[in-house]
Amino acid sequence: MTKFLVFALLLAGCWEDDRPIAWSRDRTVIGPIPLKSQVAYIDSALDRVTIVDLADSKPAIATASIGRRAVTALASPDRHFLFVVTRGEEAIHHGEIDQPPMFWVVDTQNPKTPPTAYQIGSPFDRIAISPDNHVAIAYFSAAGPDAAGFFRNPNELAIIDLTQQPSDTNPTLKTIRSFGSIPEGIELSPPMTVPGLLDARTFAFVLSQNNLTVLDTAHPTNPEISIRLDLGGEPVVPKEIVFAPNSASAYVRSDNARDVLQVLLQADSTSGTNDYRPQLAELGAGGGPTDIAVYDDPTSRRYVLASTPNTGEVVVIDADTAQFRSVGVADPIDRILLFPTDHPHKALFASISAKLPRLWVLDLDNIQDPLTQAKLREVDLDQPVRDVVPVPGRALAMVVHDDARTVLGLLDMATESTSPLLGVGKLDSYDFSPSGSYLIGATQGVDRVGFVALDNLHPTDFRLDDLPQRVLSTENGKIFVDHGDPTGKATIIPSPTATRSDAFVLTGFLTDHLLDAEP
Repeated sequence: MTKFLVFALLLAGCWEDDRPIAWSRDRTVIGPIPLKSQVAYIDSALDRVTIVDLADSKPAIATASIGRRAVTALASPDRHFLFVVTRGEEAIHHGEIDQPPMFWVVDTQNPKTPPTAYQIGSPFDRIAISPDNHVAIAYFSAAGPDAAGFFRNPNELAIIDLTQQPSDTNPTLKTIRSFGSIPEGIELSPPMTVPGLLDARTFAFVLSQNNLTVLDTAHPTNPEISIRLDLGGEPVVPKEIVFAPNSASAYVRSDNARDVLQVLLQADSTSGTNDYRPQLAELGAGGGPTDIAVYDDPTSRRYVLASTPNTGEVVVIDADTAQFRSVGVADPIDRILLFPTDHPHKALFASISAKLPRLWVLDLDNIQDPLTQAKLREVDLDQPVRDVVPVPGRALAMVVHDDARTVLGLLDMATESTSPLLGVGKLDSYDFSPSGSYLIGATQGVDRVGFVALDNLHPTDFRLDDLPQRVLSTENGKIFVDHGDPTGKATIIPSPTATRSDAFVLTGFLTDHLLDAEP
């Protein structure tokens, strides 16, 4: 018995020395991240992306190798690509390799295509992607240096042209001017056609306290343009930007600002290196806007809606003329939703911070006609409003009435009436089916998935073998239930009307081919 124990210990020691380094590295799993008909996970120990493809009747597993020590990941706006930042490592121990921080592009529609890697120089932990997937910017959050770094330049950006292969000039590393603040967010515009310029361009708007920075991503080495926002009083913090690409404009809502700021981009051949300049205008909200929304009427005229609790109004601004119309409302409105989202005819207003038990509806058709009476209609509710979420593709809004998400309501924007829904526990995770036909929800302490048919509000549930961690709905209508298992465990439900015999339980997919891994 003793000889056997000694032999086992010696064998274990040899195994400890020779086994792949992935077996002893710190491990973080990022995901699940929803894609089109796929779900992705990033494993920081195995240096790979695992993609679960739900396009066919049986799930398929694909993996793609990336760099070491993943930091953050983001799906593209169209969910065709996955972007991952890896920290890399310095080779010190056996099995380690010298590798700089990298930005990886994974084509999830073609998983056999090797990911493209861009060398970004710093382990950025945030990513901004343009709506057309042509430009990416990696940057730092405001969290400050971490234990794995020495210095951090919080104003450094890596600007990546995703239409071009990696090179000595792609990405472009750039440090933007700082006036004592650091970026709190970056928004990339759709392609903007600036009158007088030949090509459409994507502009980056960098948000920081008392400062808004505009950068032409087509010419990333050109100087950025800084717009000071402070008025000598309280700090002005830009919080939200909405774009009007047809008029080459952006509308900015800031905390502690008087009005909505319009940034109109114009051609300018006299300003030096840049061939454009921003023209600024304050649109007459007049009371410190708490939320904004932009829409086009049937004649393609652009309007900006702003809520201004300080003046007790909702303001409708003609973006072309800056003329505005005010509609009185006593509630401190801080949420604006438009229905339908593509061609709005109604606006919904809520007071989330104040948790008031009512909503307001405004007709947008002919809103600027002086002969049309603009008046908000009140929708009274029994419970305070904690959140309002639009249902994709439907004239419906989900209203959350308590912090635990156990009491919900569905507001029909056509009839402006609500119907209550009660849950068995906190709604920890939820999604909507692609057409908005079903609400899908899960509670982490209940081994079931709940469904609500939004046509008639009929509830059903689906029993699981394990507790759910997160629930996702793919574009092809399948439901992916992640169980939070470190080796990978998920239940795939073919549709909201499927039975347990139709479901598929997938186990161990995060350790697929683990024994084949090389150091």
